[in-house]
Amino acid sequence: MIHDGGGASSPISHQQDPARLDPVQHRVGSGDTVQSLAAQYSVSPEAILAANPRLTGDRLPQGEQIEIPPPPQSVAGEVDQGSANHSTTDVKVTVKNDDGSIAWKPNSESVTLTDKQKAELGNSRPEGSPKGTNGFSVTLSSESSVTLTESQSDTHTSFSVSTQTQVGLSGEAGYGGPRGLDVSGGVDTGFKSTYKVSLPGEATVEQAATVNPFDPTTIPVGGSVTVDGSNFVNTSFEASFRYIGTKTDISDAEGVSYQVERVDEDTVRVTAGPTETINAFNGVGLKVGDVSVMAGREDQLHGAQLQTAEFDISTAEGQAAFEHFNATGQVAHETPGVSNVATLSRIDYSSQTQLRAELGKHVKIDLGGQANLGSSVQVTYPDGSYSLTTDLSYGGNVPLTIERRFDAGGNELPGERSYRFEVGVTGENEQLLNVVLTGNVQANGPVEAGDTATLTFSEEEMQALVNQTEDAVDTYESGAHDLRIMVEDYDGNRGVEPMDFAVSLARNLNNDSYGFAYKLFSISSAADGDIANGYEKIQAQVEAEAS
Repeated sequence: MIHDGGGASSPISHQQDPARLDPVQHRVGSGDTVQSLAAQYSVSPEAILAANPRLTGDRLPQGEQIEIPPPPQSVAGEVDQGSANHSTTDVKVTVKNDDGSIAWKPNSESVTLTDKQKAELGNSRPEGSPKGTNGFSVTLSSESSVTLTESQSDTHTSFSVSTQTQVGLSGEAGYGGPRGLDVSGGVDTGFKSTYKVSLPGEATVEQAATVNPFDPTTIPVGGSVTVDGSNFVNTSFEASFRYIGTKTDISDAEGVSYQVERVDEDTVRVTAGPTETINAFNGVGLKVGDVSVMAGREDQLHGAQLQTAEFDISTAEGQAAFEHFNATGQVAHETPGVSNVATLSRIDYSSQTQLRAELGKHVKIDLGGQANLGSSVQVTYPDGSYSLTTDLSYGGNVPLTIERRFDAGGNELPGERSYRFEVGVTGENEQLLNVVLTGNVQANGPVEAGDTATLTFSEEEMQALVNQTEDAVDTYESGAHDLRIMVEDYDGNRGVEPMDFAVSLARNLNNDSYGFAYKLFSISSAADGDIANGYEKIQAQVEAEAS
């Protein structure tokens, strides 16, 4: 099993370090509330109240000291060895040779599993299997022959490698119980397997033949190996794929694959899940902490679920954990040398099929109209907290991405929500956008024609835009129907939530790159109460890249 973790990058900067592991003591100051402290410390209000049972409501007694619990991993960026529920021991064991190469000598005694992971192994052993030790080793000896060159791109050459080999496991990775996972059983002789090798640049068949999927030191930096469970049925490794399949809702080992990617000299990344999904990612790569690849791809990723983790193969612990994964399908995420552990789930939805899509209890999308598309990606951490990234695209309008963070109890974290619009900059809307983003018609703005501009709003900034739009509607009086429908219901009542307003910006007709810029310009020019004079700056974080 590759447990949970990861998270999309967030543009929000925190006053406190979100990676802290221990509670902090905070003395209540003037103006402090449970809600404001939750936003300041990147925790949920529910977590603060749970840590301080004597507190009731949002108001706090000034001068009193209260406990602020550690933030969940969903706002911590990367997942390291230490976390709120994990070991904080950081053991670094150098196993490099004098020439700088890495010695591949896994030591299974270094693997640390949670009680839950031990129980999962113990509950999956076939009846009658003998109990064993936690020690095991993976062996592979073969003569490889490249049977097919699959493709060559500008960056990589891909091969299909067939091996006639002896592969096996010695020892077993069981933790007792009547049905522990069976990974014992000597060596399988005469075993033929096929796996995919992707190497950077114009690689040769001889280079591909030297890659061993069970020894990541043989994979060059930038290269990857994709292993299909269908090639390991009836071998000692079937249990590994069977376990992964159980965790990704696949009924048999044949429908499971995993990819091993050499990220740098010391790090390999494993991505596992349904074979079709892994094939869709093959050659693309996945960076935990930035799920834009998964959130943005539409081909072959409908209803996808992926699991991922990184192993530091320069340490004995990281090597042992990688060996443990090969043998069992589990990631020992409490072991030093294992990081960026994540489970990613994605759903897609389209109004063309009138699909009402749900992901957990926080994504319930009912899209109307034509050519309205969307996807949601949930990234779950080992501590149970998660991030949620939702992409929405309405016809030819600018796409919207909403990012949210939750603790393990499903409580959304204040101050962590953000809204991101991607706008094409042309000669027609360049000046409009620069006026909006500077509040000055003569100032040099942050974008220019030919750019793709990404405008990111925090929850506070989106609320400010809602307020500016209401002020602009008042200024236009009877006009500006396109603005009025975003902030008022049919009876003229206001109080629209920032998320509903953001969706309206993305959803209303004619909000393509020009229409979106013009709508913001209309708000900017009237928000100060005077259409003819001056412009009010719209607050957003701006990134511009040349197309």
